[in-house]
Amino acid sequence: MGGQHTERLQQTGRGLIWLGYSLCCVWLALALAWWLYARIDYSYPLWYDVLDIDRHIAEYAPHNARKPGFAQLPPEQHYQAFAQISRAVHDNGKGLGEIVYRGPGGRDIRLLDRDERVHLEDVARLLRLGGYSALIALLGWLPLAMALARTGLPGWRARLAGAALTATPIGLWLLVSGPKAVFYQLHIWMFPPENPWFFYWEESLMSTLMKAPYLFGGIAVVLAVVAALVTPLWYVAGRALARRIGGANA
Repeated sequence: MGGQHTERLQQTGRGLIWLGYSLCCVWLALALAWWLYARIDYSYPLWYDVLDIDRHIAEYAPHNARKPGFAQLPPEQHYQAFAQISRAVHDNGKGLGEIVYRGPGGRDIRLLDRDERVHLEDVARLLRLGGYSALIALLGWLPLAMALARTGLPGWRARLAGAALTATPIGLWLLVSGPKAVFYQLHIWMFPPENPWFFYWEESLMSTLMKAPYLFGGIAVVLAVVAALVTPLWYVAGRALARRIGGANA
């Protein structure tokens, strides 16, 4: 009995180490995908065409009487406006209040109002926390790979069960509630309740420019695909590096 109990504990330990290492690989892959995609402003010009954002702006921006003339701007200036928002958000929100566009009569009009800036500053803080969590995952990645090299992999059934235990609740939530409901619920959980995060297209150039939440859905698909492709690279690289270090210390 004692031997069986010890074996179960060892199997559980191997499973937890493998699951922790795998989650580190997934998070690092997602962080890398996000960082790379942000460098090209999330390919906004592509989504601008795919999602017909030009028509969307033409339909809803004129209803925003406080921000006239935005629908008359050429697409290149819409691209520029999105790029300025994206870069400011990835720079801790610096410069959000300085983003302007040329309105009727040649006067500069601030693109974002106060509530929009506050929301984007909340997004910037969330991205900063994501960066810190990626750093923690990076610090744990190699030690977990080395621990896995010492203990050995759990059986394939245990690995499959661990992956299913992690992925199934998320998949079911998306399937049952739908992506839009999940998107809104995440906003409720992640952002301060006193700060607005929902903006009508007719009242917010930020929301109109991004055709929220549809643009975010497209971005999420790209990030998920890239992360799925990059995760095995992190996994294999960590295992190989752990074996090399283990061999050098043998």
